[in-house]
Amino acid sequence: MILSIALLLSLAKPNLNAADFNTTQSRQVLVVAGAGGEEEYGELFAEWTETLAKAFEGNASELVHITNGSEETGARKTIETKLKEWAEAEGNEIWIVLVGHGTFDGKEAKFNLVGKDVSDKEFQHWLKPHDGPLVFINTSSCSAPFINALSGPNRVVATATKSGYEQNFCRFGGYMAGALGQAEADLDKDGAVSVLEAFLIASRKVGEYYRENDRLVSENALLDDNGDGRGTPADWFRGVRIEKKAKGNNNADGLLSRLVFPVVPAAEKEIPDSLRKKRAEVEAKIETLRSLKKSLEADVYYRDLEKLFLELAAINHEIETAQSASSGGADSN
Repeated sequence: MILSIALLLSLAKPNLNAADFNTTQSRQVLVVAGAGGEEEYGELFAEWTETLAKAFEGNASELVHITNGSEETGARKTIETKLKEWAEAEGNEIWIVLVGHGTFDGKEAKFNLVGKDVSDKEFQHWLKPHDGPLVFINTSSCSAPFINALSGPNRVVATATKSGYEQNFCRFGGYMAGALGQAEADLDKDGAVSVLEAFLIASRKVGEYYRENDRLVSENALLDDNGDGRGTPADWFRGVRIEKKAKGNNNADGLLSRLVFPVVPAAEKEIPDSLRKKRAEVEAKIETLRSLKKSLEADVYYRDLEKLFLELAAINHEIETAQSASSGGADSN
């Protein structure tokens, strides 16, 4: 009994950082459309990033949208300047979403911009001072090396490919952008689409596209949120919970990204920070406990799960009480 509780707390600790996400007052977002090369691709990348930028409106304190228009020859410098500025700030939440083409020469992966391209190593260098929450999504071809470069504690990293050698045009970015506004993407029916859910839906739709068109799959997305730099494919999940576990992993991917939301519901934004963080901590413990189900005795598992659900119910009651008091105060004014 003591061992199971100690194990739970130990494994849950990295995921308590989920409480640092979803505070949109301190969220800074960079959405980048890469060079298309061909007109068709350029138009698609512009359309997808426009959808993403609109989704983040009202969900960020600062939103920077870099287009792939011919005038954006200084895009790389803009990215560098912004990320250095944001990385030096304390307590902020940084989101970076790249949509476009990529390249890989066996050593360095790059994202293609209008003007000079930007590499995984450069993003790694610019973001190194930032120890706060980070979401980095690269939907380009050859994007997998970005996981190794940017993975770490309190970070969610997703790529469109599982290798730097998957070099064909990727459709993952379009499906990822579309998932944010789809009710069907809310797999756990909690009223919002998490990063994990958007990743899973986009991956599913990519697979459907290739099957329906009788084509060999040339892009296989990965998601990393446990800091091990390996990433996990969508087919390892059933619903929003992972069913497989790579050797050497103490923590499965998906526990953190399931609690991180690009579009935060209005009601969620009204919750006091202290209660929102308390709830996120308990939710992270519940997800960690569920991931340990097969390794625990049934009575221990269900006893601990019941305790956590009761704790969560008490916090939700506090939230409802606080919201009712706030609403009543607003009405009286």
